Amino acid sequence: MNRIRRRLLLPVICLGSVLTLSACQTNEDPAKGGFFSGMSNLSDGTYDKRAKQKQETLENEQDVNTQKQRELQRTQQQQTAVAADRTAAEQKAAALDKDIADLKKKVAKAKGNTTELQRQISQLEARIAQVKADPVSNDTEKEARLDALRKQKDSLSKELDTLIGR
Repeated sequence: MNRIRRRLLLPVICLGSVLTLSACQTNEDPAKGGFFSGMSNLSDGTYDKRAKQKQETLENEQDVNTQKQRELQRTQQQQTAVAADRTAAEQKAAALDKDIADLKKKVAKAKGNTTELQRQISQLEARIAQVKADPVSNDTEKEARLDALRKQKDSLSKELDTLIGR
């Protein structure tokens, strides 16, 4: 019986010492630690500390995410404002292009009118020269004809002023 006890007692002692030694080495990671490590971590609060750290990390990342979302919204608002400014500038440029085209048309028309005005001025100059050179008419008749030509000159001058925008 003593022999049987020894045979049974020796494996129980070995098993007990192995279990005791394995309980001394613990791992905080539940995926890597065994049963005894898990029990040790539960009893000394290591799992609670680990869960609290994970929660803090999660909250910090959520804060960063919220900040990034706000930054994205600000950037999108700025992008919208820039697009609106660009559209307004393009509309102003298009209106200016139209105004320039209208001015070119007016200038072309004015050039046509100035050609006509120059022809009328040349005719007026020729008539004035005829009146001055007329040896048959007396001074009173010359003066009356020159007054009529002055009125024509004033009319042409007003037309010219209108064309050049005075």
